Amino acid sequence: MIDINCIPNMCPNNTVTEAKDFYVSHLRYSADYEGETTALVVGQMEHFYILKGNHEANYKKLIPEGFDACLKYFKDNIAQIHEYSERP
Repeated sequence: MIDINCIPNMCPNNTVTEAKDFYVSHLRYSADYEGETTALVVGQMEHFYILKGNHEANYKKLIPEGFDACLKYFKDNIAQIHEYSERP
């Protein structure tokens, strides 16, 4: 998918949205992860809940509601779980 808001090779590959005690990391591409992923990360990288694809916008809407709302989103989309992800 082409991001029309981004000049090729000028977009950050990874964006992070921080909240209290957790953050959301969107990785546009990684050979290690075989594509695009979005991770819900607890604390100082204590737990990683990783979904395949771009879920950044959905998580951003939920961040004001707190970690539990984001974890619920993860669980609701568990069919897209990445093989490197932890399970809640």
